[in-house]
Amino acid sequence: MQCNNYKLSVTGQLMALYSDNTQLNSENSSSLLLEMMYGFKISQAVFVAAKLGLADILSDSSKTADEIAKAAGVNSHGIYHLMRMLVSVGVFSLKDNDKFCLNSLGKHLLTGTSDSLRGTVLGMGDELYQGWGNLLYGIKTGETPFEHTFKTNLYSYLKQNSDAAVNFNEWMKETTREWLLPVLEAYDFSDVKTLVDVGGGIGTLTAVMLNANPKLQAILFDREDVVVDANPVLEEAGVADRCQIVGGSFFEAVPPTGDLYLLSRVLLNWDDAHAITILKNCYQAMTAKDRLMIVDFMLPEGKMSPFIGMGSLTLFILGGTFMRTKDEFYNLLSSAGFKVTNMIETKGPVSVIEAKPA
Repeated sequence: MQCNNYKLSVTGQLMALYSDNTQLNSENSSSLLLEMMYGFKISQAVFVAAKLGLADILSDSSKTADEIAKAAGVNSHGIYHLMRMLVSVGVFSLKDNDKFCLNSLGKHLLTGTSDSLRGTVLGMGDELYQGWGNLLYGIKTGETPFEHTFKTNLYSYLKQNSDAAVNFNEWMKETTREWLLPVLEAYDFSDVKTLVDVGGGIGTLTAVMLNANPKLQAILFDREDVVVDANPVLEEAGVADRCQIVGGSFFEAVPPTGDLYLLSRVLLNWDDAHAITILKNCYQAMTAKDRLMIVDFMLPEGKMSPFIGMGSLTLFILGGTFMRTKDEFYNLLSSAGFKVTNMIETKGPVSVIEAKPA
């Protein structure tokens, strides 16, 4: 059941998030600054709602705070004030003054739906949130805030914490849907026989590309502990018979026999030395006629959107890196033996760089 009688006051802010033309009115500057500072309170309230599965509890009917608390196994008084606060920012709606219900914004917190953002909320609201708490430490020292917070790097942490790994994979799956699918509209795969998705995770993007291109074959390549969860994704998409799953390290070697090698949101996780190693291993696997396709965020030289700014700092929080400029990507490729053959800007926040062995 869904209620639609609510007012979404943050629409303008969401639009501004992706724009580099945000205008500041001096008359309301103090209110704007305070609103920025209150932001973490909203994000944590949304995180708690996702963690407790409140949207799922409201999926069949509106409920009182007592009913929600009983279903979630939490304190009724606390849930009442949490729900009132979430209603005030438009995440849920209030019916008959005492019942809470799902609306079109809150439905994105449902589990397992095609437009769910629950995994993103869970991924950002727990470990990443704690890492952002050490941003000051990172800026002062240059060290990675996540490692300072958890005493290990991100990938080791995910290996040791299965719940966090599930949330991280869902986060990547959801952002693939939101950000990377415009690549399919901007790139011609008609002459590609075999795609090698290097660092392709659990195969979310591979599956989409295979579905969009019925004649395409693929090799999904990532760490053994990652690709172990890929087969269900490929099976569900109906493309498992056209995709070979290979486990290994792209710091050691990359599978040969492809004619298009994809690095989607891979290089952004590594410093220049590691990124060049990955690129050189791709180079070694490729022939002169093969192509390399980099799908990544690109830091503009001038003004940028808040989304890109926050994204670059998120990379620093998690792994100590920042988004690269176009020139920095070109320099990496040149150092690894590639020449750029095409540059494509998509409708989403990522760009595509095509290169071939020089």
